[in-house]
Amino acid sequence: MLEREIKLFIPAPHRANLLQYVQQFSQTQSIELAAQYYDTPQRCLAQRYAALRLRREGQQWVQTLKMRGTDELSHLEYNHPRPEPSLDLQVYQNTPAATLFAQLAAPLEMRYETHVQRTLIEIRQNQTLIEIALDNGEIRAKQNTLPIHEVEFELKQGEMAEVFALAEAWLVRFHLLLELRTKSERGDALYEYAIKHPVALSGQDAALALAAQPYRLPSGFKPETMDVPSLYYQGASLFLSQVIRNAAFLAGVDDMQAPPQQQASYLTLMRVGMRRLRSCRQLFKPWLTTAEVGLTQQLRKHYKAFGQWRDKDMLWLELQPKLIAAGLPAAKKLDRPNSKTTSALELAASTPYQKLLLQQLRHFVLQQSLLAPAQQHPAALAILIQRLQQLWQRIQHQSHDFLHLNPSAQHDLRNQIKRLRYNLELFGYSNEHPFYATLAKAQDHLGDLCDAYVAYDWYTQNAMNKAQKQFAQTWLKQKIQKSLRKSQNTLVRLDHQRATLSLEELIPQ
Repeated sequence: MLEREIKLFIPAPHRANLLQYVQQFSQTQSIELAAQYYDTPQRCLAQRYAALRLRREGQQWVQTLKMRGTDELSHLEYNHPRPEPSLDLQVYQNTPAATLFAQLAAPLEMRYETHVQRTLIEIRQNQTLIEIALDNGEIRAKQNTLPIHEVEFELKQGEMAEVFALAEAWLVRFHLLLELRTKSERGDALYEYAIKHPVALSGQDAALALAAQPYRLPSGFKPETMDVPSLYYQGASLFLSQVIRNAAFLAGVDDMQAPPQQQASYLTLMRVGMRRLRSCRQLFKPWLTTAEVGLTQQLRKHYKAFGQWRDKDMLWLELQPKLIAAGLPAAKKLDRPNSKTTSALELAASTPYQKLLLQQLRHFVLQQSLLAPAQQHPAALAILIQRLQQLWQRIQHQSHDFLHLNPSAQHDLRNQIKRLRYNLELFGYSNEHPFYATLAKAQDHLGDLCDAYVAYDWYTQNAMNKAQKQFAQTWLKQKIQKSLRKSQNTLVRLDHQRATLSLEELIPQ
């Protein structure tokens, strides 16, 4: 059967209120769940986005296999009651899962467990039946434990749009955080950490260990079909996932409090995902619905707000340490600057931003983003390629005059290069492709140049004294000249690599 559910993390300050609210419902059910999850040492199931468990539900054992569905919220689920806690893989014969188990590289083993106290209620909205599960417990993997505090909204019957509406209402009321990681995803990561690090972790320490690195897009993306709707929904959903997952880390999911450098990495990768999504929508603009355009405009406002914090991180955590090492006089403290009003963490955890992410996800899951002509127009793909060709021509024109561009125009050129690079990802391009790799290098060099301009302006206006100002300006002028040379050389190589972008060139063979 197809399972579709929305998962929201419950921050500590709001757990008591949410539990009290749930207990007011006339028909609630409380049940203890204990589950064992199985995989091979090579993670054969996890690598294919599948999870196999045995779970005790009251007095009954149930064997469950979950496989990836069509989107982040969907799973193919196979449930089989068991008389005892033992696996029976024969039940998957003559199902789509048969191939999965036929290709296992080693025998299955129990890797991690979950222990959950679940409170269940069912709500009917219009003709839709929704099951709400309030889960409190922990994931156990060898010596490590990770707390569970979440609420799930599962469609049992009716329309998924009603599930989104109810989840949004609860998100707003209890200030919840959108969480895409399943229990199995977190358990698998916790087990992998445990076998590499013998020191036991729990609570916030375990949460930080699982979020040691920001979420990056998986490599090797290949579009399933080459038509406008498929390209848009596959790519945009992937980009939104990068936004949501890093936003959850930055907002403090699992009650973690990441250090400044770690928060800065989440912020950077979250904004990269936002930029990817915006670039995707710019490419598909002729086919976007009015509502999708509205979401894009809202996302842009948040992107700018987060950008101010990204610039502060760049100044304090990246450039100023280099300036100090070079001899900057009277340097300010290197801590991330505080704000009297808000912070990047508070912005990520804010209800308006989390609500917007849920609304973005709703459009992709319900496929409400594109107008009908995107599906019906026979030349839609050719129009798409033409738009990419026009973008590449603008980049070529600006690149030819690069050394004569002012800093604002150079920044615009970088944005155009980012757009093209992210658009090419929709067609399966990766770092292995020479054209894509050179675009990435040009983006990096121009990024260093733009950061140096920002730092130069900051020290010109905010240096503590004349000596610091003069030192910073001299050092940054040298950095600007070096970045200009690197950018120019890379742009020349880029121009020599590709004259045009045709359909045949875009679609890798």
